[in-house]
Amino acid sequence: MKRISLTLIALFMLSIPAVHSQDTRTNVLDAKQVAKLDLNGKWVGKRQQYSWDKKTFIETFEYEFDLKQEGDLVTGTSTIITANGEYADMKLEGVVIGNKLHFHEYQVEGAIRPEGKVWCFKSGELYFAKDGDNIKLVGATSSYMEVYNYPCSGGFTDLTKVDNSANLSALNTEFNANNLNLKEDLSISVYPNPFIDNATVYYNILNDSKVKVEIYNMSGKLVTTLFDGNEKAGNYNVTFNGKNTGDQSGLYIVKLSVGDEVYSRPLVQMH
Repeated sequence: MKRISLTLIALFMLSIPAVHSQDTRTNVLDAKQVAKLDLNGKWVGKRQQYSWDKKTFIETFEYEFDLKQEGDLVTGTSTIITANGEYADMKLEGVVIGNKLHFHEYQVEGAIRPEGKVWCFKSGELYFAKDGDNIKLVGATSSYMEVYNYPCSGGFTDLTKVDNSANLSALNTEFNANNLNLKEDLSISVYPNPFIDNATVYYNILNDSKVKVEIYNMSGKLVTTLFDGNEKAGNYNVTFNGKNTGDQSGLYIVKLSVGDEVYSRPLVQMH
């Protein structure tokens, strides 16, 4: 049996409160630093499952990614395993945007399902962070049922790259990451999320800037551009119509470019 992969056990529910972000302080890398990384290989660690009210963790799983990188695109497998030996191996794909890995699991390759529970596909964004000579993938991410994209309870992921030798030189010379907060100064949100037909992207611009709002799928393909132009400092919103996009997964990435800075958020469509 193959050990460890990315997916979360959760009880079947049709609606839950939105997953909140965990206020974690760590050495988060910026987009230029992430662009220098070699992501290929195994990442191992833990996955903690939220309670349904998101106030506590109710279970911890062993967790692993095995990634293959081609430019900004990432493919591979994930494995998750419980303390009792139940497991799931899943295919995953994703794309690096800015300093985050946006990913989703989309096919179960093998699994032992705990009685009365199901495995949920994981989807969302993970930050790249520096921990000594190690590179980590960390963050709170959502999870969804295998059909219809109904939400599961979600959780928090903390993975460390097993063989980081290819990145050590860059880590020691280029990376001077400060103790940064995972929260961003610029505000960007999407509502409703998950959505059925339409979702609105809300964002604020701190200074007069060149702005572009784009929607990508999890394969890194541009789906549509919602705005491209100059905007003055202030609050804005644009609407994404998810009908007839041709994307079957219903999983998207909102990419907001403000000058040289890039921000992103995951977006889920229920079928």
